[in-house]
Amino acid sequence: MLLSCSLFAASSQLHAADSHHGEHEAHTHGDDSHHEQHEAHVHGEAQLLIALDGSTLELEFQSPAMNIVGFEHQPKSEKQVNAVEAAMDTLNQPNLIFTLSSAAQCNPVSIEVESPLSEHDGHDHDHDHEHKHEEESHSDFTAHYSFRCEQPSRLEKIEFDLFKRFPGTEQLEVQSISKKGQQKIDLTPGNNTLEF
Repeated sequence: MLLSCSLFAASSQLHAADSHHGEHEAHTHGDDSHHEQHEAHVHGEAQLLIALDGSTLELEFQSPAMNIVGFEHQPKSEKQVNAVEAAMDTLNQPNLIFTLSSAAQCNPVSIEVESPLSEHDGHDHDHDHEHKHEEESHSDFTAHYSFRCEQPSRLEKIEFDLFKRFPGTEQLEVQSISKKGQQKIDLTPGNNTLEF
């Protein structure tokens, strides 16, 4: 469970950095926008944390809504509402987002997908959407996937199809923790496979 805890801790840090810096970036121009922690919410970039602990594989995905649906405000038309719901549906099907080594025999145990833009993410949306300007400046999609792998030692690679599903995503920053230690790699549409 330690790896699981560290995954959530790292995820919390990403969320905190995102909420603290996202609004600042939206209004900053010039060299200041490239400060050290700018990567928490950059259009075109998404983050993925991966932890393999025994037979448990966990993935935590976070991306600015701009990469996923092309906007970050509350949906203002039926087309935008449909785009958000289609994205939520896609993210709820991990086999559409990434492919695990079949020999590892990994099966999903739990899947959680959230976005402040969706009516179906479990958050309270009773308040007027017109007053959510703060959230609009840094709306993210997050997804947490938990798998149980029958043959975890045979998990050799993860291939990511999310670049095809969400073309607004140009780079995926991956941090992984496994028996082989920690690894950090940036994946792109032309280099979309993580060797585990």
